[in-house]
Amino acid sequence: MSSEKIIASLARKIHGERAEQIIRLLIEKVEMSDEDIAKELGTNVEEVRRILNELFESRLVKYRRARDEIIGWYKYFWRITDEPIGRILEDRKRLTLSVLQKALNYEKSTEFYVCPNCKKRFTLTEADENNYICDECGSILEPFDNSNAIAKLENSIKKLQKWIIENE
Repeated sequence: MSSEKIIASLARKIHGERAEQIIRLLIEKVEMSDEDIAKELGTNVEEVRRILNELFESRLVKYRRARDEIIGWYKYFWRITDEPIGRILEDRKRLTLSVLQKALNYEKSTEFYVCPNCKKRFTLTEADENNYICDECGSILEPFDNSNAIAKLENSIKKLQKWIIENE
């Protein structure tokens, strides 16, 4: 699979369908302004700018800034990144590993309660503040066993750690 297809796929998985459309447009046209992207996709420029900024933070696109000589404002021209896709994927996996480890620590260090009717989950503190009554439906809260969530997180962390070690 080409790096451009990987970037488009990654954009969709991280930021949604519209992000993939933007990436595919940039692959086809090479470089475009946010206004031209919005016009081409038939959407508003604010949405396009928001998605472009998300894609930029994920390092999937980059931009060139040029001053409009007539009005004096800057105009941004966007293109897909030239950063090696392997590095982006490695960094993304390391970030994911960090997020999973934080989630695991939270799950292990927190006692939970759940509403038997609406399935809303509460921390011990939240349950205590609500007198162990669901604030949505009024049912009495029950202790929640989060061992399955902990096991899934631990399994995902092991897989990612193994991948990182094998690919260093």
